[in-house]
Amino acid sequence: MEMTYDQYIQNPMGVKNAVFSARDMYHSMYSKKWDAIRLRENGAIDYLLMKDKTDFYIYIKIPSEVVPKFYYDVVIRFYPPKDRKAIPMERTLSNYNVQFFSNDPSFVFTFAHAFKANNMLLTDLNERMARLALRKQAAERNPQDQVGYVKSLFFAYLEIKHKGLLQKIKFGTAEKYDKKKLLAMIMPADDKIEARQREGEKIAKKQQRVKKANSQNDDFKERQKQPTGITNMVGNGIKKIGRITGISAKSKISGKSKITGKR
Repeated sequence: MEMTYDQYIQNPMGVKNAVFSARDMYHSMYSKKWDAIRLRENGAIDYLLMKDKTDFYIYIKIPSEVVPKFYYDVVIRFYPPKDRKAIPMERTLSNYNVQFFSNDPSFVFTFAHAFKANNMLLTDLNERMARLALRKQAAERNPQDQVGYVKSLFFAYLEIKHKGLLQKIKFGTAEKYDKKKLLAMIMPADDKIEARQREGEKIAKKQQRVKKANSQNDDFKERQKQPTGITNMVGNGIKKIGRITGISAKSKISGKSKITGKR
């Protein structure tokens, strides 16, 4: 299966398939999420442009939604379709076909095999993909082995459009495509996912500590609201002591001892 980046965003299952009914929902949801990420990152999204004689490559680091300062490696290859001989003269990459790589968990665990089966996986980077994902279909997550929306690829598309990177003029200072250099920049998918799990566990533990501290603070504030008075600790509870009454003027102090002095 061949498609342009725009076609993937419009219908990831391909132009020959039925209209993708959930498209508008995904567009709205992913656009809002990406706007929030860009705001958090102050608009600083790192990317690298490469090209060879016919193909163009965009390597972009997509921030995690949940883990701060954690980034997924996304690479898009733009290559000319065989039936458009005049495409090298076009000013944009809009009509170029695309292949993808991403080491985000959704791509690896759900769609990598489907992308490979449909000739949409960037095979130059296969050694950075999880081997099991390339060999075995995701039977539970994607039983039909269909190409679908991957959040990191959608985010990359939104950023590419925002920066105008589909314009060929942007590649005027692009580096020459170097497979070895690109491979050296990308973390293997298995390692990336393990790192994400570790960072996620750290965040979960931190959230638990904050929740516990907030709960203790609330308890302290609640105790501060209770009436003050003389209290006595009895067992595990607090027991109030009754009012201390004075000694009556008529009370007699018994006892034989008395203090005498010389007269």
